[in-house]
Amino acid sequence: MIEKQIIIKDNVGFHARTASLFAKKAVAFESDVAILFNGKKGNGKSTLSLMTLGVKSQDEITISVSGSDESFAIESLVILIENNFKE
Repeated sequence: MIEKQIIIKDNVGFHARTASLFAKKAVAFESDVAILFNGKKGNGKSTLSLMTLGVKSQDEITISVSGSDESFAIESLVILIENNFKE
């Protein structure tokens, strides 16, 4: 398992568009992806689960990835967030 903390810089946080983009990227990997925020854990492959975490702009989240392609998965997801959800 690999974990990485990162700050969400999008103006609104995890809302419909950004949560959908993140989940779509996460589904492409075999590894399990979870987001930890404020004592809650969300499924990184579920748009709805991500939206219910209540992540706002400038909040710090932890991405947790576990599986056969975990290194590539976490690298790709971090890049997506660092690029403000633009590919």
